[in-house]
Amino acid sequence: MSQHRKKIKALLRTGLTVCCLSSFNAHSLNIHNSATTLEEINLIAETGAIDLSIRILEREQPILKKQPTQWMAWERQRIQFYKTRKQWQQISERLVVLPDFVDADFIFWARTERAIALIALRQGEKARRELRGLIWRVNTSSLSNGATTKEKITQEKITLEKITKWRRLIIESYLVDGRAGDAQTASIRLQQDLDTTELNDILVQARIAILNNQAEEAIGLLKPVADKAETAALMLLAQLRAEQRSPKRVMQAALSHLKSKDTNKELKANLWAVVAEAAQRKGNRGMATKALERILIDNKNLTLPKSIYHVDSDVLWDAYIDYALSISNEQQLLIGDDPKWLDVASRIEKKRPVGARAMSVFIMLRGKSPALREQASAKFVASLAKMDSGNRLLIELFKTSRHFPKTQNIPKPVRHTLVDIALSNSDIDRASELMATIGEPPEGSDQFMWSLRRARILVLGTQAEVGGKALSDLLEKGKELDQDQIDKLLQVVFDLQTAGQHEQAFNLFAKVLTKTKDEKIQREIYYWMADSRKSQERYADAAQLYLKSAMHPDPENMDPWAQTAHYQAAESLARAGLYDDATVLFKRLLRVTEDPARRATLKRELQRLWALQ
Repeated sequence: MSQHRKKIKALLRTGLTVCCLSSFNAHSLNIHNSATTLEEINLIAETGAIDLSIRILEREQPILKKQPTQWMAWERQRIQFYKTRKQWQQISERLVVLPDFVDADFIFWARTERAIALIALRQGEKARRELRGLIWRVNTSSLSNGATTKEKITQEKITLEKITKWRRLIIESYLVDGRAGDAQTASIRLQQDLDTTELNDILVQARIAILNNQAEEAIGLLKPVADKAETAALMLLAQLRAEQRSPKRVMQAALSHLKSKDTNKELKANLWAVVAEAAQRKGNRGMATKALERILIDNKNLTLPKSIYHVDSDVLWDAYIDYALSISNEQQLLIGDDPKWLDVASRIEKKRPVGARAMSVFIMLRGKSPALREQASAKFVASLAKMDSGNRLLIELFKTSRHFPKTQNIPKPVRHTLVDIALSNSDIDRASELMATIGEPPEGSDQFMWSLRRARILVLGTQAEVGGKALSDLLEKGKELDQDQIDKLLQVVFDLQTAGQHEQAFNLFAKVLTKTKDEKIQREIYYWMADSRKSQERYADAAQLYLKSAMHPDPENMDPWAQTAHYQAAESLARAGLYDDATVLFKRLLRVTEDPARRATLKRELQRLWALQ
C-alpha cells in the first residue's frame, strides 16, 4: 500500500478524532513501560546492532545536570560503541569540548580517548597536545589531603600507570607523523624508566627501527617474541627490507599466515601490505595489485604507520595501469586500439579477474572515445560486483583520487552503482549528492520510475529543491498518469512537505490535479494542498482548500472525510482570526456528529472561540 493511501486510511479510520489534537497528550504515545537501562542497551549491542544501540543511547541518555554520574557512564559507553565501529572522527568531535559537571577522572579518560582517536586519524600533533596537557595536569595535581600512606601509594601507582600509557601514545603519535627520531628518543627514555619486555612495547620499538631504516635491528628485537602471531607482519617486513629473505619467500610466508584462522583483521591488513611490497619487489604485478585491493578494502584495520607503508586510491589506480600495460605487452596490444583491450579484458576475466579489471581501468581512464570509456567503467563495476567486498573497494577508489577531483568526473555507470551502495548503507546525503549529477537513467530502465526514484533521493537528502524541480520537469513531460504512477509520485511530494518545501509541494499537487480525472484523488490532493498552506501559516488559504476537499465533488456530502476536512477548515479559520466563520463550521459539524466524545470536543472548541471573540 502506498504511503499516501496509508495516510488517507488513517484519517478516515479516526474520523473526527483529528479534532482531539488540541488536548492530545504526547506521553500517550510512549511505547516504553520503563526507561531503557544501560545493561539493556549493551545486550542489544552484543547482537551486533551497534547503530541501533547508539540511537537508543542518544534518545535516553540521562540529563547531565540532573544525573551527572549516570550521564558519564552512558557517555563512556557511547565512545566504546564508536570505537567498535572505528568511528574515530565522531570520537574526536564528541570529546573536543567537555561539558561542566564532569569529574576529573572522566576528563582524564575523555582526553585519553580523544588522543587515541586522533592517532587513528593520523593527526599526531593534535594528539600530542592532548597528551602533554594530561601529563602536565597529573604532575601538578597534589595527592588527596588526609590520605593514608597506603592510599598515597595506590594513588602514585595509578598516576604512574596513566603517565606510562600517555607516554606510549606520544610515541605512537610520532610514528603516525613519520618522526622516527623523536619516536626513538621517547621510546628509549620509556624503556629506561620501565625496563619492560611487554609485547606492545617491543612491537613499537620494531616499528621505530623499520622507520629508521634499521631493519636488522627490528629483526633482533622481534626474535625473542617471534612465536607470537602479532609479530608476523613486522618480522616479514623487516626481513624483506633487510634482504634476509627473498621477496618470493616473504610473499609466500605472508600468504600462508593469511590462511590461518587465528589471524585477526588488523594482522590480515598488515600481512596484505607485506604481500604487496614483496610482490612489487619481485615484479609480480598481478599479486601486487590484488594485495593493494585487499588493503584498500580493509584500510581501517591497517595499523602499520603511513610512514612505513602507505596506500591510497591513487596507489591502486597506478598499479592497475602498470598491470594493464604489462598485459598489453604480453598480448601484443597497441595503445589506442581500445576495443581489443576490452576484448582481452572479457577473455581473461574468469582466470585473471584482477587483470581484467586493470585492462578496463586503463580504457576507463585513457580511452579515446566517451562511449568506450563508459563501456569500460561498466565492465569494471560489473567485475567488482562479483568480488568479495567489491562495493567497499568501489567506494574507496572513487572517494578521493586525483583522477576524479569532482563527483561529476566519476563515470556515470559508477555513479549509478555508488547511489545504490549509498542507499543500502542508509547514506541518503551521499546518494543525493551523486544523484544531483546524474540527469539520465541507465540504459534499459523505466524512464518515469527512475526519474521518480532520483527525485525522491534528492528530496530525502540534501538536495530537496533540486528534487522538487526534477518532479516538476517529470510532470511537464508526461501526459495523464495512471493510478500507480500518481500514488508513487505523491509519496515524493509528501517527502517534500516533510523537508519543509511547502511551496514546491503545493505547486506539484496543483500539477498532479491536471494529470488525473479521478474525483476521489482530486479530493485528496486538495486536502494535502491545504496542509502545505497551513504549514506556511496561510490559514485563510488553507481553510479554502480544506473546504474544497470537503465539498468535492458533492457540496452536501458529510462523510468521515468531509467531516475531517470541515474540522481542519474551522480550525484554520480560527487561526486566521475569522472566528464567526469558524463558529458556523463547528456548529455544522455538531449537528451531524453523534459520537459523545467528538461532540464534547466540538463544544469545547466553540467555548474557546466564544472566549476569543
